[in-house]
Amino acid sequence: MTLSIPIQYQDLLIGQLAALGFGGFLQEESKLKGVVEAGTWDRAFSKRLSHCLGQFRREFPRLKMSYSTQTIQLQNWNRLWEQSVGIIEPAPGIIIKPSWKHLRQRDRGKIVLHIDPKMSFGTGHHESTRLCLRLLQEYIQPQATVLDFGSGTGILAIAAVKLGAKRAVAIDNDPWTIPNIKENLQRNRIQGSVKVLLGTTNVLPHLSFDLIVANIDFPTIVNVHRSLVRRIKKGGLLLLSGLLTTDLLRIHRLIRHRGLSPLDIVEENEWAAIALVCE
Repeated sequence: MTLSIPIQYQDLLIGQLAALGFGGFLQEESKLKGVVEAGTWDRAFSKRLSHCLGQFRREFPRLKMSYSTQTIQLQNWNRLWEQSVGIIEPAPGIIIKPSWKHLRQRDRGKIVLHIDPKMSFGTGHHESTRLCLRLLQEYIQPQATVLDFGSGTGILAIAAVKLGAKRAVAIDNDPWTIPNIKENLQRNRIQGSVKVLLGTTNVLPHLSFDLIVANIDFPTIVNVHRSLVRRIKKGGLLLLSGLLTTDLLRIHRLIRHRGLSPLDIVEENEWAAIALVCE
C-alpha cells in the first residue's frame, strides 16, 4: 500500500497500521509505504483499514489522504526502512541518530540521542516531538526531576537526562513501547537515571517533579491534566505538546484556575507546544 500523506503525520499513523497487520514501512517526504501479506488483505481487513483511516481523517479534517495498492515481490522491508531514516537535528545542538547510522563529523560535540523507533512514537521527525525538545532545551534546570508522560520511544526522558536532569520517569500505556524504551536507554547508557512504567496516572509514584512533559493529544490532556498538575512542584513546569494551534484557546480555558500560568508557546506548521509554570 502507498499512502499519500505528509511525513509529519506518518509517525502518528504507523502504530495504528502495525496493529492492523502491516509488517514493514518505508517513509518518504509525502508518501508512506506499508507492506502486508497478500492473503491478509481480505474484505474484513479492508473494512478495518477504512475505519482506521476514517478516524484519522476526522482527527485531521484538513488533511488530504489517499492510498493505492499493488502486489509486489517480497523484499527486506526493514532494511529499506532503515535506509530511509537518517540523522536529524530537531533543536540546535541536539541530534537524533538511529543505531544503524554513523555519527557525522559535523555532529561532534552535540548532544546525541540514540533512538531506534520500531513501533513507538517519537522519532523526532514529527513537529510535536521537535517542539518538546526545544522547550526542554530552553527551560530544563540542572538536577531537575522529570516525568515524561506518554513517552513512546523514551526520547524526551532521554533528552531530559542528557540536558542535565537528575532523574526521570518514563510512562506509557502501550505495552509495545516498554521494551523499546529500555533498549533506547541502554543505547544512551542512562538506564540508571530513568524509571520505566507501563500504565497511566494510576501507576505514577507519589512524587513531585520539577518538570513534566506530555507529548500526547488534546483529549488525553483533558483526561489527565488534573493528575499531572498535582505532581508538579511549586515553581515547576508543565510542557504540553501534541496540540494543534487551534487547541491553544481550549488549553487556556482548561488550565484556568488550575494554578498554571503560560510561560512560552512554540509553533511549527499547524502544531503547537506550550510551557506552563505552576504557581
